[in-house]
Amino acid sequence: MKSLIRFFAVSTVLLITWEGSSRAQSQPASSSQPFNGSVSDYGTTFIFSPPPIYSKCLETELGFQSLSDGRYLPAVITIAPFNTQTDFSLLVNLLDSESPGNDRTTHFGNRFDFVVRQQIFAKSGFTLAMAPRGTVFTRDVDGGRAGATAAPQFSKGNNLIAVNITWTGAIDISAANPRSDYQDFADYFRTLEKRGTTLFIGFAHELTAGQQTVGTEAGLVLPFRNGQVEFETAQLDLNVKPRYPSKNGWSLWEPSSID
Repeated sequence: MKSLIRFFAVSTVLLITWEGSSRAQSQPASSSQPFNGSVSDYGTTFIFSPPPIYSKCLETELGFQSLSDGRYLPAVITIAPFNTQTDFSLLVNLLDSESPGNDRTTHFGNRFDFVVRQQIFAKSGFTLAMAPRGTVFTRDVDGGRAGATAAPQFSKGNNLIAVNITWTGAIDISAANPRSDYQDFADYFRTLEKRGTTLFIGFAHELTAGQQTVGTEAGLVLPFRNGQVEFETAQLDLNVKPRYPSKNGWSLWEPSSID
């Protein structure tokens, strides 16, 4: 726990110091930072938005996830307290309900994710953010995790592509907390109208404890005043039991090995 806290303290100081020095060397833009209304900062999609939220603002998000026999209510609170392009987020499941063997248990989530998101470059539709992050487990799993995300984004007209590349390592290694976890996500968004209604498709790849998973997603973002709603469907184990159309209907293909 002390290692995780120390990691965040050092990372935050370095990021804010870097931002302050870069601002001192160049004049700030005359226009204010725009609201990012097309892509969720953290939501049901694979991607978190690279640009931080508007300075001196607070943002909350609440989702619902149904996965196999599990029901979850992921929640996020993000705050940008400074006049820099930096924000701080906390992610947690408000509700974690699972029923293995028809014996349902419901409780508050046991995982807290902390993310410091810092925009370090923005020009001609391209944005790059770096995000030190860490995870604290409150029960069932020992220790925590620490790592970082690199998040480039490119937008042109009604089109936007965002990528997240994340690596985290375990503070205390166990069967439920593997030594390393590598994730790369890519989403393509297309805005359909000026008010921000958006379609998106995405791809996910994860390598953890020597096991790989591949996933896809597609969905719709419907904005409204001061918020938005996302509808998303995802296939999270595409490389394990993918289905494809055949002459006799849908067939199941199971690879003999995963590289």
